[in-house]
Amino acid sequence: MNSPFIYTRPLKPEEVLGRTAGTDWLASNLLKGQHSVVWDHPKTGKSSLINKVLMQIGKSEQAPLSCRLSCFNIRSEYSFYAALTNALFHQVANTLGEWDTLVNTLLPVSRPEINVPRFQGEVFALVFEDITPEAAAELASFPQALATYLNKPVIVVIESFQTLVQAQGTKLQDLCRNLALLWEKMKGVTFLLSGCGSTQSTGYSIFRELFGYGKPFHKFAEHIPLEPIEEKEFTDYIIRNFAKAGRVISKDFAEMIYRKMEGHPYYVQYFADICFLNTKGYMNETMFLDGTNELFEIFRYSFEHTCQDLHTQQIHFLRAMAAGEEQLCSQEVLQKYFLYSSAHVYRAREALEKKEIIKIVRKKPQFVDPLFKLWFTERFMKTYWIP
Repeated sequence: MNSPFIYTRPLKPEEVLGRTAGTDWLASNLLKGQHSVVWDHPKTGKSSLINKVLMQIGKSEQAPLSCRLSCFNIRSEYSFYAALTNALFHQVANTLGEWDTLVNTLLPVSRPEINVPRFQGEVFALVFEDITPEAAAELASFPQALATYLNKPVIVVIESFQTLVQAQGTKLQDLCRNLALLWEKMKGVTFLLSGCGSTQSTGYSIFRELFGYGKPFHKFAEHIPLEPIEEKEFTDYIIRNFAKAGRVISKDFAEMIYRKMEGHPYYVQYFADICFLNTKGYMNETMFLDGTNELFEIFRYSFEHTCQDLHTQQIHFLRAMAAGEEQLCSQEVLQKYFLYSSAHVYRAREALEKKEIIKIVRKKPQFVDPLFKLWFTERFMKTYWIP
């Protein structure tokens, strides 16, 4: 039978575990016109949460128009405006006549061509041959124009926002400042920005480069943190899914899966799936250990590639972290792990933060990825030669 554990796609609203308070908070914000931001590390459930929130909003009376756009493949300001305009068109127009009417009414300056689908899998699309500054201004304000035209509030969800802004280089601050000023003036349009990266108050963070004090989006949006999924809810879910297939996993093993992955939703689902597929009747310790090794092998090449890109000093820093050392600048630790000096420690830490391998929590470095931490500790440190 198909596995009940889902990790290959964002979850549907009814599949999302927990995070009820965050869902209600975000839905309330968007309905009352409060711009918001959902930001965290990859594979932590941001898109799944947004799915649940948009479903909840859709059930409200006089539900606003909702539109989602991913910036994962958008690298320029004008491309962003064009892509967002296309995404909004798809939410309100289904026929060539409807597309043509909207173009004539709301885009008199840019006047894009309409690409008509001819084969299965193709869709209507606006084609912009040459976007002049005047046309760009029209496209930039299109969400407001559409909200006014429809006499209906619009919610715009922009995902992978960090991809767009990081591609701007030295123009990042100017672009973000322009967007913040533009979006703040829009009436009836609410923005939800979502992206990947650290939200910690120390160390490097693209989140703080955008939303920190004195930055372009400071006070523009309210940050909605992702709640951890409680251990009991996740373990009950694991036990229940095993039982549906006539298989048995004890509470102890379900808790071990959760704790081994430190509650990380993606890895808990993945690990539980491996154990589920290896279990025919009752899950035992051998199946748990085999599942751990299988998970290591699945991600081994990715983790090895990560380590290949690290300087030797950065590897030594991670070794000290994995060994539980807390006083990284003490003479004993410096000598034991070949870190040489406090300056080397700080440089290694800064580099690892920028590569998003570690984060600083309460002035202490922590691994971002719990499975990488486990693999590094149980495989890399034991089976790889370190000079």
